[in-house]
Amino acid sequence: MREFTTSANVAKQDGGEKKLPDVPFKLDGVEMVCRAPKDAQLAYLMAAASSSRTEADQVAAVLDFFEQTLDRKSLAVFRKRLLNTEDEFDFTDAMGIFTHVCEEWSGRPIGSGSAS
Repeated sequence: MREFTTSANVAKQDGGEKKLPDVPFKLDGVEMVCRAPKDAQLAYLMAAASSSRTEADQVAAVLDFFEQTLDRKSLAVFRKRLLNTEDEFDFTDAMGIFTHVCEEWSGRPIGSGSAS
């Protein structure tokens, strides 16, 4: 029988069940962590990335996703910077982080393969 596996990076929880890894990243030198999503959050992520959603819905879904997956410290930094009118950090930067996290979880680059 042929076996199919996903390309997602898989870690083991204490109970032995598979889960995606937490994804650490730095935002202007500040260490942040996007926690591994549970299955329902991952389904929400896939829906957020759907091309059938309006741009406004996609923005709302991505922000909701960050609200649920960033650890507490990271979320405080993310919110403060995103909502500060004098800070250069904007939604385009947040989307770059979102893309990075998705690539880490899927094991595949989302953008064009020509970036080096």
